[in-house]
Amino acid sequence: MIKHWKPILALVLVGVLALIGLGRWSQPDASAASTWEKKEFRAVWVSTVYRLDYPSQATTDPAVLKADADEILQNCADMGMTAVILQVRPSADALYPSAYYPWSKYLTGTQGTAPQGGFDPLAYWVEEAHKLGLELHAWINPFRITKGGQSEFDALTADHPAKVHPEWVVEYEDNFYFNPGLPEVREYIVQGAEELARNYDIDGVHLDDYFYPGSGFDDAAAYAQYGGGFSDIGDWRRDNVNQLVKTLGERLHAIDPDLSYGISPSGVWADKSSLPEGSNTTGGYESYYAAYADSRKWVKEGWIDYICPQVYWCIGHKSMDYETIARWWADVVRGTGVSLYIGMADYQAGNTESSSPWYGITAIENMLALNQKLPEVTGEVHFRYQFLVDNSALNGLYRKAYGDVQPEPTPTPTPTPALTPTVPATPQPTATPAPAVTVTLDTVNHTAYMEGDNGLFRPEATLSRAEAVAMLARLAVDGNGNALYTGAAGTTGFSDVPATAWYAPYVAFAQKYGLVNGYSDGTFRPEQPVSRAELVKLLSAFFPQTSGTVTFPDVPADHWAADVISFAAGQGWVSGYPDGTFQPARSISRAEAVKLVNQALGRQAGEREAAMPFSDVPAGHWAYWEILEASVTHEYEKTTSGEDWK
Repeated sequence: MIKHWKPILALVLVGVLALIGLGRWSQPDASAASTWEKKEFRAVWVSTVYRLDYPSQATTDPAVLKADADEILQNCADMGMTAVILQVRPSADALYPSAYYPWSKYLTGTQGTAPQGGFDPLAYWVEEAHKLGLELHAWINPFRITKGGQSEFDALTADHPAKVHPEWVVEYEDNFYFNPGLPEVREYIVQGAEELARNYDIDGVHLDDYFYPGSGFDDAAAYAQYGGGFSDIGDWRRDNVNQLVKTLGERLHAIDPDLSYGISPSGVWADKSSLPEGSNTTGGYESYYAAYADSRKWVKEGWIDYICPQVYWCIGHKSMDYETIARWWADVVRGTGVSLYIGMADYQAGNTESSSPWYGITAIENMLALNQKLPEVTGEVHFRYQFLVDNSALNGLYRKAYGDVQPEPTPTPTPTPALTPTVPATPQPTATPAPAVTVTLDTVNHTAYMEGDNGLFRPEATLSRAEAVAMLARLAVDGNGNALYTGAAGTTGFSDVPATAWYAPYVAFAQKYGLVNGYSDGTFRPEQPVSRAELVKLLSAFFPQTSGTVTFPDVPADHWAADVISFAAGQGWVSGYPDGTFQPARSISRAEAVKLVNQALGRQAGEREAAMPFSDVPAGHWAYWEILEASVTHEYEKTTSGEDWK
C-alpha cells in the first residue's frame, strides 16, 4: 500500500539502530538442516488492532479488504503454514456482522460502520483460507474494551455493550475492561463466541493473554458480592477466568465437537520460587499472578484443546531461557491430551547488531531445532504476519522448514552500520558525500513537524520508515541550530525508492548524512512500520543518556533496547500499558509518535488558541493537544508555569 499523505518533520528509522549487546546464546545445531519434520500446526497470528497486519487501510471497500486478505493468505500458504489465526475481535468490536459487538473501527475507520454491499470479511477469510488448504482460527480478546483511554470509550457506539451495560465496565490505568468477576459478563463473552461457531465454518477459536490487566483492578464490589467462598481475591479472580475457560470450551464443543479451542498465555506460568510446580525462571512476568491466568490448570483439567504459550525469549536467556520454558510446558502437557504449540517471537529476529542473540535468524533456527527434539511440541505459531513477510531471511527459512525444500544453513548476515546522530566516516557510495557536520535535532523552534492529507491526520495509522525518515530529515540541524534539509532531490540507490516517490528526497538526505542505511538486499522498505522500541532507541541517541531504573516485565535486562527504554521511561517520554508491559515490538501509531517526540523535545502540549486542522481528530481525542502542538507552527515563551504559545 502506498500512502499519499506526507508528514513533515522529526525522527527515526527501523532496522538500522545502534543496538545493545545481549546475553549469551547457543550456536546453531549443525544437524538441524537435515532433521526438519513438519509440525502438524504451523500458524501465523494476523493482528487487526491498529491495523498492524490487516487491513492495509481503514476502508469500507470490499475490493481492498479482499485483496489484502488474498495477499496475506497466499503468503502464508507459500511459507508452508497450515493455519492463520485472525484477530476478529480486537477490542470489544468485530470484523464480522455481530449481534453482540459493533463493527470495528480498525476495519472501516468508524466503529459501527459496515463494509459496503453487505460484505462479510470473516466469511471471505474462511472461504479463501480453505481454498488454499489453510485452517482459519478466530482470535478474540475477551475482556478488553479500549486501548485509547477515555476518548475512545466516549466514542463507542450507543449500542456497544459497554454503553448498554456500564455496570459491567471497570476503568484501569486510563483504559476500560469488562469485569471478569460478573457472571453476566462471562456469559456474554461465551455467547459472542458461540455466535462465531454457529455462523462460520471456522476451524478454531483462540484467546490471547488479556485477562485481568493488573492487581489494582477495581473489582471490590464484585468480590464482595460473589467472592464469599474465597479468602483471597487473587484466587477468586483466577476462578473467574477458570470458569470462562471451562464454560467456553464446553459450549463451543457442544456446537462443533471438531472445533479447536486454544489459549495463548504469556510464556511463564509462575517461577519455581513462587510456586513449587513453576518453571526454573526468575524475575519475569508470571501470568498466574499478573493476569490471574492459571494456564497450567487449564491443561491439567483438559478444558482446552491446545495451549500456545508465548515464549518470547532466546535460548540461553539468563532468567527466562527458551529451552527451560519449552521443556517445562512439554512436561505440563505430557499425558493430558492437550496439544502444545509454541508461540514464537519472530518480531525479535533480524537484529543488526552482531552481539545480539537475535542477530539475523539464528535464534529462530535454534528454537525450531529444539522444538523438533521435543515430541510434545506439535506446532508453532508465529508473531506476527508482517514481521515474517518483511524479513526476507525469515520468510525464506519457513519456506524451507515448512515447505518441500530442506533448509540449508543460513549465512550470517553482514551487520548494518548503525544509525547515529553524527555522520559516519564513510557515507554510502550511492549518496553524495556531505561535509563533516554534527547532526542533531531541533529542540528550540516550534515549527510544525507533522502534516496530514486531505484534512485527515490518521492518528491510529502506523508510522512507517518513510514517514519516520522524513521527520528525521526535517528536524535535523547542525551544531549552530541551522536546518540542514533543503528539499533537494538526490540519489539513494535503493531498489524500492523510486525517484518520484514523495519520500525520496528525505531518504536521500538521510543517507547523505549517514543517518540511514538500507537492508542487505538493496531495499529500504519504506512502508515497514516503526516499533516503539526502535523509536525510543533513535531519539535516545540524540540525548546525553543516563542509566534508567524503570523496568517492564517484557523488556528483560538483555533486551537490545532495555537501557534506552528504561531511560526514556524515567524521563517521562513513554509509559507502559495497563498490564505493566511496554510492548517494545508493537508498531507505533502516528499519534503515539507525536506524543513521544513532543516529550523528548520538551514541547509541552496544552490548550492552545488554534484550530485543529484535521477533521479526524475530535476535541475529545486523547492526543488532541499533542497533535495540535506538532502540526501548527507557533512561537512560544517559557513561563514559570511551563510553556505558553505567543
